[in-house]
Amino acid sequence: SIKIIFSFYIFFYIIILKFSMTNIEKKISNETASILLKKKCIEFSFKKKFQLTSGRKSILYCDCRKIISYTSEREKLINFALKKIKSDKTLNSLTNIAGGESAGIPYASFLAQKLKLPLSYIRKERKKFGKKSQIEGNIKTKDNVLIAEDLITDGKSKYNFIDAVEKVGGRIKAIFVIFNYGINKEFLEYKGKKIKIISLAKWEDVLYIIKLKKIFPKNEIKLIANFLNSMGVKNLKSFL
Repeated sequence: SIKIIFSFYIFFYIIILKFSMTNIEKKISNETASILLKKKCIEFSFKKKFQLTSGRKSILYCDCRKIISYTSEREKLINFALKKIKSDKTLNSLTNIAGGESAGIPYASFLAQKLKLPLSYIRKERKKFGKKSQIEGNIKTKDNVLIAEDLITDGKSKYNFIDAVEKVGGRIKAIFVIFNYGINKEFLEYKGKKIKIISLAKWEDVLYIIKLKKIFPKNEIKLIANFLNSMGVKNLKSFL
């Protein structure tokens, strides 16, 4: 019957659409990972380890701030971000883009300009003088806010930003980052809420490019994967 044929058409259309979106997302992830490696936003040192803010020694270091100095790569990543944000119907109602101090501020600025939305930025803590504000700019009650940052590891550094926005009556719709470690995959859980994470690449994408381009031998890729696994990074079984 016509109804059955129509149902088949709809079913195949949805399958093709999902396949197409998966391919686009994979392309974005791979290109982002390649850019981050090429511009040394992600670096490795197997002998002299990096010291992280936590005091932990690490064989790898991520510095996504560097990308703001490379105009063509920066433009490409911001366009990738726009594509992902616009394809998510739950983000159609955004009314404010907020950058987290300090690495998130330039990315929030680029996105707010492209989306023609108000820009604000959130301090890590309240100022000790003047109005003692934590938010610069204007986040209004019931504003739908996208927090922009450079990267996310376990997500704990985002808690202050989330609290500051909610304190003035804003609603967090999502967190955007260039790079997501993959400890929290698609959502950050905080105070019983699941906040969507939109990212351009994860560690699994970086290791895929490293393996594909033979940047490191297999034993060193395994060493990186084991280290990341010890940090709680997920989806790295194929590299272990």
